[in-house]
Amino acid sequence: MGEDIDVKENAEQDTFSITMELQRPLFVDKLEEINDKNEKKSNIKRKLLLGIGISAVIAVLGTFIWLTQTYSPKETAKAALVSNKNVDVKINDYISFTPKNVEATKGFILYPGAKVEPEVYAPFCEKIAEKGYEVVIIESPLNIPLLGKNDAEKVMNDYRDITHWVVGGHSLGGVAASDFASKNNMVDGVVLLASYPMNDDLKKMGKEVLSIWGSKDGVVNFKDLIKSREKLPESTTYVEVEGANHSQFGDYGLQRGDNEAIITSEKQMNITYKNIVKFLENIN
Repeated sequence: MGEDIDVKENAEQDTFSITMELQRPLFVDKLEEINDKNEKKSNIKRKLLLGIGISAVIAVLGTFIWLTQTYSPKETAKAALVSNKNVDVKINDYISFTPKNVEATKGFILYPGAKVEPEVYAPFCEKIAEKGYEVVIIESPLNIPLLGKNDAEKVMNDYRDITHWVVGGHSLGGVAASDFASKNNMVDGVVLLASYPMNDDLKKMGKEVLSIWGSKDGVVNFKDLIKSREKLPESTTYVEVEGANHSQFGDYGLQRGDNEAIITSEKQMNITYKNIVKFLENIN
């Protein structure tokens, strides 16, 4: 009797063992299949993250290269950054041109174009100062004027004796100047050099505006420039400089995408400064 029970139990154990042995390969294969799928997913995820990381690095590097490739001053601009018998030049948080032997009551603040170093505008800014006006060129963060569009406020606070202010800008700098002027009651006028505002705030406020551009400009969008007249006051003064381009409002060479001018840089800047001086004379 006992032997029969033992035989039965052994038979059951053998059957269970055989079943487990038969099922084991199935379990192992299934587990390996799951592991393979998980590994493939992990590899895809790693490759995706790696691709995103590489793209981000390339984007950051590209942006850095773009920002650091600025337009620098040439010899004429460098020479104008030295004080002379008529003008005292100082370079601190911004570049200032202060007329000597006269107390300036009117001031002109200039925003540089995008990626253009402020020193390049020294030649015509020096000439404006020689006529008795305080002139300041703003140094924008990363040479992008929109990043420092309110920097003119610091200049105004530093020159309390100035009773009338005009702000201006070249290209994208004109956009920054327009935006600042539309939010500051101390600004009496705006000068746009190959530029135009993004909205009609100047028109609504009745600010005085001088718009100057070159007939050979290869950078500015002429269609938008003409259309922008709808956003400016009716009293706006328009000056097209025949043969002038975009780059020669400063001394930094030919800007990418611009056309060659058919007048000299000196002539273009002389016309520019004379029109700005005339504009300043009528500000009161």
